[in-house]
Amino acid sequence: MKSFSAILLVTLILLIGCDNSPDLSVNYFGDAPQASLSKITEYELIPLPTKSPLWMDSVFTMSKVINGAVGGRMILEKYYIAEDGDSVIMGVDLRIPAGAFQGNKTITMVLDDEYCAFHFYPQMVFDDTLRLFQYFEGLDLEEYPTGTIDFVYLADDGSVELVKKNGVQVVKPQGIVRVQNAKLVHFSRYGWVRKPAGPEQIYPDIQNY
Repeated sequence: MKSFSAILLVTLILLIGCDNSPDLSVNYFGDAPQASLSKITEYELIPLPTKSPLWMDSVFTMSKVINGAVGGRMILEKYYIAEDGDSVIMGVDLRIPAGAFQGNKTITMVLDDEYCAFHFYPQMVFDDTLRLFQYFEGLDLEEYPTGTIDFVYLADDGSVELVKKNGVQVVKPQGIVRVQNAKLVHFSRYGWVRKPAGPEQIYPDIQNY
């Protein structure tokens, strides 16, 4: 009887450990130290669901004057209705530490017109690292293999680079992507891409600004 119980317990552990369902919530935490030096040479920008006709002209943006010596926080939470009738929800929480830059600047965040990305203005390099928490909900993620979705810096020349962060969360059934505590050292465009399923190429001489 004891032998049978032991065999049953081992079988259950193996079955649980082998569950690779793509619908499970997936979390990635603790990027490798060289993550901010990694350039992705092959990628696909994740598109936003097409807006319904009533929402086609809607623009999602926020501006705020921030004193660089004091710092501040900007929170944007919006939604729109897609052409299939479902809601697409987005949120941005940008935390600017004291001493990040000099003087007063009007900081602006703008949702991209086509892709799951935000533009940050004005373009500048910071004296101290900003922290970004960002999410989308209601995306169509069914075609993207689990483990290939990541949050990146989107350069003007079309290349993309990983950014340091505490981790990302992907929940495919609800179309959720979420980045926790992304480290921003400069303003530009940041968003979500599908990476190659295989190993990435590392370029030690490439650095974020």
